[in-house]
Amino acid sequence: MPEPPKNPRILIATLGSRGDVQPYVALAAALARHGAEVVVSTGEGFDAMIETAGARARPVPINYQILLRSEDVRAALFTLRGKIRAAGQTLDLQRHIALRLFEIALDERPDLILFNVKATVVTLAARRLGVPALPTCLQPILLPTGAFPVPLFALPDWGRVWNRGSHHLAHWLMRVGLRPLLNRLKTPAKTELAVPGDLIDGHAPTGAKALSFQVFSRALVPAPDDWPDHAVSCGYWFTEPDPDYRPPEDLAAFLADGPPPVYIGFGSMPSKDPQELTRLAVEALSATGQRAVLSTGWGGLSDDVPPALRAKVHVIDKAPHSFLFPRCSAIVHHGGAGTTHEALRWGKPSLVCPVFGDQPFWAARVHAIGAGPEPLPQSELAAGRLAKALQALEDPRCLSGAQAAAQIIAGEPGADGTAARLMDLEIAVRPKGLSY
Repeated sequence: MPEPPKNPRILIATLGSRGDVQPYVALAAALARHGAEVVVSTGEGFDAMIETAGARARPVPINYQILLRSEDVRAALFTLRGKIRAAGQTLDLQRHIALRLFEIALDERPDLILFNVKATVVTLAARRLGVPALPTCLQPILLPTGAFPVPLFALPDWGRVWNRGSHHLAHWLMRVGLRPLLNRLKTPAKTELAVPGDLIDGHAPTGAKALSFQVFSRALVPAPDDWPDHAVSCGYWFTEPDPDYRPPEDLAAFLADGPPPVYIGFGSMPSKDPQELTRLAVEALSATGQRAVLSTGWGGLSDDVPPALRAKVHVIDKAPHSFLFPRCSAIVHHGGAGTTHEALRWGKPSLVCPVFGDQPFWAARVHAIGAGPEPLPQSELAAGRLAKALQALEDPRCLSGAQAAAQIIAGEPGADGTAARLMDLEIAVRPKGLSY
């Protein structure tokens, strides 16, 4: 059997906001430490983060931060009509991105491709190159199970038959949603499109099932007993704290000037009315008397805090969660997979205020394991309800649940363990690809 290359070339493809990119950059950093040559292909605006991790960036022509600030896309987050309109308006752009991902993958000629399900088209390049393309999931959406319904549509748990069926339905919807994006690939990838099998399942040149990496903690989602053998539970891929990071002086002074504050921030999730959401948060904090750090992020909150409250409510644009969360008492967030895991990583209770997608699922899981009070959807936010939920975060049982989750997370493979697993796979000379 041929010797594996000493410095395998690995392409990581992912699309979306920071929460869809940062865990893959953490994996890229771990792979680079293990000696791999790593390329990360994603949207614009992440080049510095990727290069700091020791990888090379190959951006596609879309900036999700700018896109999420557009009125039509913001409307798509909150209404069905908005979703349909935004999908139609961005379809041509999505097709162009699909073509660019395919072209980048062929140009890089990697030994191995890892992809987020939003970047599924790279499976076509893997078929042509004769290399593995392994799917990765930040949510349990690819592998059917009777343990819980697919975590995308806030579906009820009506038993194992319904749960399993919901996963198959979601898989079908993914295939349907992918079809319009393949129009521009009908000619350049004609042969690869004719190969049987779902692109979303990846590609293994040996003909075996491609390994499917489940990038979330068993503290939140224990591995179901009906998952197939090719499922790999690896825990979340965290970015390691930067020992050289120095916070702004005003933030450092605020943190040092009293008990640990509550963190309130909704990351890359914009809100219908940032000023109104900020007003509700400030009014609730006034009622509870708690100190807080408000993070405006990509537009979920504004910096409109009355001067009289600035001594207790400090506003920031952003700060690394790995720095800030250990210095906070609790975390109020939207329920993105990354923020949910980061809060639990440091043993911090969470109040989750979900908006859409997988966020209600993570919100329910946080509450189910005792790491936070009942979720409070953003659509139902009111100052009184938020104040009551903020007080519930101080229940010692929430802290105990979060700390128990932190112990589990600490023992999982994470980015470094996953990188070691990938480097141990035998990457053979093309066209044989990778053997398991």
